[in-house]
Amino acid sequence: MCSWYLAYSARGVWLGESSSVKCVLFAIRGTRLTKGTTIPGLSRALGTLALSPDNVMNETGHPQAWIERSDASIVPLQSSCSLGRAANNQIVLRDEKVSRNHAVIHRQDDNEYWLVDLGSSNGTYLNGRRVAQPMQLTAGASIQIGSHLMRFCLAGAEPSPAGEIAEHTVMDIRSSICWLLLADIEGSSTRDQTVPPEQLSITTGRWFSNCKQLIESNGGTLNKYLGDGFLAYWPGGEADSAPLLQALQELKQLQLANEPPFRLVLHLGLVCLGGAPSLGEESLSGAEVNFVFRMEKLAASLRQRCMVSSAGAARLRDQLAVEPLGKHSLPSFNGQFEFWSF
Repeated sequence: MCSWYLAYSARGVWLGESSSVKCVLFAIRGTRLTKGTTIPGLSRALGTLALSPDNVMNETGHPQAWIERSDASIVPLQSSCSLGRAANNQIVLRDEKVSRNHAVIHRQDDNEYWLVDLGSSNGTYLNGRRVAQPMQLTAGASIQIGSHLMRFCLAGAEPSPAGEIAEHTVMDIRSSICWLLLADIEGSSTRDQTVPPEQLSITTGRWFSNCKQLIESNGGTLNKYLGDGFLAYWPGGEADSAPLLQALQELKQLQLANEPPFRLVLHLGLVCLGGAPSLGEESLSGAEVNFVFRMEKLAASLRQRCMVSSAGAARLRDQLAVEPLGKHSLPSFNGQFEFWSF
């Protein structure tokens, strides 16, 4: 037998189960429940979410970030939140002008949220402008998809009491050998000027969507959007390289379509992982992460569409056809390094 209680806040009603609060539903402000009241299809009607509070609340018990809908209901954001017409989206938008899988809000780094259109036909609008590539959200930003208008909200930093030291959660930072894959759209500034904005939005959005799907289906993690590219990673160490190789093969097939043209660089190195594991997000840091970003700049200058570091080539040489590109220096790194095309 469930025992339910209501907790009211400035932004709506929190409906919890007993004192353990196993789930939270966000309902429209002003909803009143009495003993025996039933609300069939509440979550479907309001497009609300049932989530673990540990995944959406900060240490003060409030959501770290949320979407406020035009009906005053709110949806707390996890590491990734999908929006679209299909019922399996976290935010379901019932509108014929909305694609089944329309857009996604992706959490990365410490507290960044990025809006990504997934190649929808009618577009996603951020503060009145159509999204052509992943855009970072700021507090109060308006998002419009079809007839649905939403607002992105971000909890502000709370000052520590005078004379006291604030208690912070100690982050679980660990080191691990990882494959780092950086993809970047070639000539993005030129394309912005030559391709019609609507076509640019659709092509770029579909590219991000396709890349994300094939990376995750092959055991990788798309860690960070970079405006006109992304950073993904796979476990290195003793892990089987077959999923990575399959992903590279599929990405190279995607390159042949040239919609849009993009570049790939691959590196194997020791990175630090950690950040906010309770939200499903891993932050990557360390010299090897900086190294792969420098590699991408070098690949652009060498006009190489697929380039791998010496460490990566040594691991995959028996499984991946590579050609030497000679030794090159990288800014902020001492010495010269061998690179290979694949």
